[in-house]
Amino acid sequence: MRKQQTIGTWRGVSIEAVAWDSVMANVDLSFACMFTHEMNAGLTGGLRHLDEAMAGKLTRLRREGFFRGDLLETLLVDRPPAAIAARAVMVIGMGEPLVWTTAVSARTAAAAVRTAVQRCAASAAFAPSLLDAGLTSKSTECAACGMMIAVMDAIDAHVHVSSLELAPELPLRRWVFDVGEAHFDEVARQFDEAFASHQDAAP
Repeated sequence: MRKQQTIGTWRGVSIEAVAWDSVMANVDLSFACMFTHEMNAGLTGGLRHLDEAMAGKLTRLRREGFFRGDLLETLLVDRPPAAIAARAVMVIGMGEPLVWTTAVSARTAAAAVRTAVQRCAASAAFAPSLLDAGLTSKSTECAACGMMIAVMDAIDAHVHVSSLELAPELPLRRWVFDVGEAHFDEVARQFDEAFASHQDAAP
């Protein structure tokens, strides 16, 4: 049975953590993140699974310079192979792994929310892909908090713009953080704590 946990509901959006990756995520729009290169020999985990589902075309595009993985660079795959459960996939660049900070992942998570809203997605999933690139669990242990706050703030931003009648109501109803099975309990706890803290601080 796949692990999953509902963290809470924010402005009508159910925020969850699920032990799947960007290939398995059955949502309207599935996000994965990719650095300019990996810290070790190559892709692992969910990002490797995504590249395999795309017959190696993801790493080929990066190798050939058509998608370099620069910070906030995007690659939209809106005709995904049958092996991918989502209706569309977007890969977001993370830049150079050696200079990664939690703020980078927060920015990419916020960008993902904005893109999901702009594409009128009702459901979206976000894979940070940090361990897949060779970063250690120790160095990324604070990333969950920053990503959760960034997602909640991005949702708030659209709700406010909508209240000014400058945009339609928020189409997004489900947001999922993709979490690896091995670290699920700890990461889900971090998401839960960040959600509760930000919720309490909200006006």
